[in-house]
Amino acid sequence: MLKYFAILAGSIISANVVLADRLMFPALYDVNGVASDDVLNVRDGAGASNPIINTLGPNERNVEIVKVSNDERWGLVSFPEASGWVSMRYLKRQSSQDSSELPKPLNCGGNEPFWGLQIHPSNIQFSEPGEVSHSFMQVWEDTPIGMQPISYALKMQGDGEDITAIVSRTLCSDGMSDSVYGFGIDVIYSGSSNNRYLTGCCSLDGR
Repeated sequence: MLKYFAILAGSIISANVVLADRLMFPALYDVNGVASDDVLNVRDGAGASNPIINTLGPNERNVEIVKVSNDERWGLVSFPEASGWVSMRYLKRQSSQDSSELPKPLNCGGNEPFWGLQIHPSNIQFSEPGEVSHSFMQVWEDTPIGMQPISYALKMQGDGEDITAIVSRTLCSDGMSDSVYGFGIDVIYSGSSNNRYLTGCCSLDGR
């Protein structure tokens, strides 16, 4: 009997984890069910009556959905300088997207001052206009203790420089376009010459 309850409890926990991941955004999707000679329309609102502002090809992959409508029928997707809504009916969520860890690769950046942080599993690059990019290695990552993993803390070390970052699953704007991002980021950059606090947005990199 105890073995039965242990198996049942394990199944419930596993199901809850799967459900939590299914409802976690941003996430990567692939276009699915669109005819080879057709396209998936991107509209300026969550509904088929809204004007078309862009399209996705029938074999488009790595479509980043940053949120869904209340009825979960439409997903918000960003593209350069704008964002729009696509029918979730024609999108299939990619497997192996575990919310317990920060998804990588991740492209982050900020405006005024402009900066970039490319977070890959094996290497991290910090860049600024007119400057040589600096390489870092991740030395620590964690989520808030006892909380749902919707924010992630990272510590990175370079040659005499450190970066501490908090990445959060929240809608973020670059302040210069109509693009919407699914992650916000706060960065503390510590170097031998100066220390800086930077803020910006991040997007998933499905390449």
